[in-house]
Amino acid sequence: MDSPSDHGSCWELIRGADCRDVLPVLPAAVFDACVTDPPYGIGIAAWDREVPGPDVWREVRRVLKPGAALVAFAGRRTYHRLAAAVEDAGFRVTDQALWVFRTGRRPSPCHLRPAHELILVARAPGKPIPVNADEGRIPYRDAADRAQVRRIDTLRKGGRRRAVYRSSLDAHGREGFAPADGGREPTTVMATDEVFEGASHVFMVPKVRNVLGHPCSKPPELLAHLVKLFVPVGGVVVDPFAGAAPMAAAVEAAGRRAVLVEAVADWATERDRSPAARLAIPQRVPLSHV
Repeated sequence: MDSPSDHGSCWELIRGADCRDVLPVLPAAVFDACVTDPPYGIGIAAWDREVPGPDVWREVRRVLKPGAALVAFAGRRTYHRLAAAVEDAGFRVTDQALWVFRTGRRPSPCHLRPAHELILVARAPGKPIPVNADEGRIPYRDAADRAQVRRIDTLRKGGRRRAVYRSSLDAHGREGFAPADGGREPTTVMATDEVFEGASHVFMVPKVRNVLGHPCSKPPELLAHLVKLFVPVGGVVVDPFAGAAPMAAAVEAAGRRAVLVEAVADWATERDRSPAARLAIPQRVPLSHV
């Protein structure tokens, strides 16, 4: 077994154990967020027969700090089931994000070619923990893109167009917006390909493909972006459906810590040719830093 110091004590993996058994023994209110990729319930394998129910998300809520975020990928056909289960567990669904790509394949002649996946964002009860917008800013494409931010909102009173809002909403007048040094504010859209030509408000995710690994594994860069947004600096994220553990690479890149749980032990060792292949994943490490 590798020691935690081999990877800077920033993540710990419990594999071969169902999160339904692990979550109840973890202390309450210790995690700053849950970022995870649960089964979609579309039947691609035995582990994907159903969307996790309220019992799972109720335990996730218990181990999260008040106001912490739950960020979970969801299937296009079963998003509603996940949202209902999360709400039934006591979370409040607050947002939805998209991961857009071009490499989808039609499952049948009766379907459209898939080009996106949904990401549910919910909050545990309590005062919401703010999003780290500055850390997740999208770099300007060039000087012209940065200058674009200074444009006056012409839909407001005093602009070149007829006003469409009440005077009480005319807060900015003819003052332009000052561009932040770090880039544009993060949005609800992330993309792996240039599907929006010239778009400067989309976080771009490098292509990653591991033909030997988990069929549903998400790019570590995408996970790292979400972790930066929803986990405070120095915070700890829990991932109860870790799969092939791309979150391990994600938290290293984001400078956070994580506790990962994966029921299928084989997935947690399928790291050949993957971005996480360089990481030494232990069989189990004590939860000493939580």
